[in-house]
Amino acid sequence: MEIQTGIQIRKKQKSPPLLKSSKDPKFLLMYAPQRHDPTYGVVRPEVSLGNLYLAAVLEQEGFEVDILDCCIGNERHSMEESFNRVTPLAGNVVRIGLSPETMVKEIADYDVIGISSIFTPQTYMVEELVRLASGAYPDKLIIMGGINARTQMQKFFDAGAHLICISEAERTILRIGNLLRQGSRDFSGVPGVAFLNNGKIQVNPMTEMEDNLDNLPIPARHKLPLQKIAEIARPHGSGFKPGQIERRLLYVSAQTSRGCPYVCSYCHISGEQKNSEVGYLGKFRYQSEERVEREMVAIKELGAEYIYIEDDSLLAKKKRALNIFRMLIKFGFKLGDVNGVNLSHLHKNEGGRIVIDDEMLETMAEAGFDRLLFPVESGSQRIIDKWASGKIHHDVYDIAALIKRANAVGIMVSSCYLIGYPDETYDELAQTILKAKNHMDAGSTYVSFSMVTPFPGTALYDYVMQNNLLLPGVEIADLNFLYPSMKTIIDPYYLEFISRKAWEFINKPDRIEVIRSLAPQGG
Repeated sequence: MEIQTGIQIRKKQKSPPLLKSSKDPKFLLMYAPQRHDPTYGVVRPEVSLGNLYLAAVLEQEGFEVDILDCCIGNERHSMEESFNRVTPLAGNVVRIGLSPETMVKEIADYDVIGISSIFTPQTYMVEELVRLASGAYPDKLIIMGGINARTQMQKFFDAGAHLICISEAERTILRIGNLLRQGSRDFSGVPGVAFLNNGKIQVNPMTEMEDNLDNLPIPARHKLPLQKIAEIARPHGSGFKPGQIERRLLYVSAQTSRGCPYVCSYCHISGEQKNSEVGYLGKFRYQSEERVEREMVAIKELGAEYIYIEDDSLLAKKKRALNIFRMLIKFGFKLGDVNGVNLSHLHKNEGGRIVIDDEMLETMAEAGFDRLLFPVESGSQRIIDKWASGKIHHDVYDIAALIKRANAVGIMVSSCYLIGYPDETYDELAQTILKAKNHMDAGSTYVSFSMVTPFPGTALYDYVMQNNLLLPGVEIADLNFLYPSMKTIIDPYYLEFISRKAWEFINKPDRIEVIRSLAPQGG
């Protein structure tokens, strides 16, 4: 569905209600329960940083705000009521999290319900949450944010949402809150929001981007049930080293920059470039070293021992990165980057030769990094050049040697690969699988294969829709990197088969056993 700036004819829907009490509204920022295929993958708490930043700016301005991840609940909910509550759904999938009745009760005391939807696979559960909130409490204002919220606006407006933030929302949510404080619900002048105006979707383009990330407050991690999250022990990256889980290691996520210098077609960055109505979100912006240090102090005060770095491109400014890592040494954290570090940044030019940047690896190890994820993307250079910004050069970078070197300084490496590009050949698929095997033999802890997926908001999505490449019967809300969704040169069913078999063949039995043991239990 194409949404353009301005007004388009849409199904009629009432405007958002005026809150019964328009002064000092109370905010509840929510993550929906999870809908999961128990055959593959791992269920983990979401608690992404977006809601934590929004909570922090609201707190800073004197608003009362809480956060609820409906997959895990809060400290009042037992594990049986939340993370271990597994409900079978149609299509061999399950629902994990609080019951609808419990969610309705949790919403009762708040005026504004903010719901995050970043990923397309969240669609059904987010839609359920919106319908529950709007149906049970027609007087509450329901706002949404995230890539998936903005790319499937009509679906969520139909479910009962009133406002959708189309861009970074730290400034936007304060504008909304201050309007409500004044007794107003006129959002026509708020940049970066979409809403229904007389039955038509109106999109106000984003006009103000925060280029100086030092202006953002430290995320409100204290609003999370950190001990409960530690008990679940399912961080981004699927697990800790043996022995760390047993003592319930307290961990958090952090982000020191936003955006990325690369523009890969399958990444959300590709849809967030200059002149976009959502703003230039893809622009690489970063916190100062001093601002990062202040946040590390705050994390230390929480008692966290492990930090997962979520930057899209942590090493993009190498001098800054090195200075930050040297600063981190004094904190004694354990660190991991499983969002992906660009492999070009782990190399340097030395006398006209591209060599491994030993100083970077050694400094990262000393700073506390014990795991990194290498996004190899493909074994085919043609594929990388066409679809992945040419960010890796197999004839220049010796990734197997890089893995060995990282292991030598005490950093575990995992590596991930995408298969099923629209024009990928069987030979190129074989190149990727052979690369994965080579990297496993070099010391990668595990390898993972994902399907190239045309998620809305990416350049790949636009390409697929323009060329009618979506497989028959595939619904946008069902898009999932575990399954093929595009018409490809390679038979899609063969892609799914080979991805499972290659994963089983290349990975070690203990890794396979760990992943399968983390599938939802109960029902």
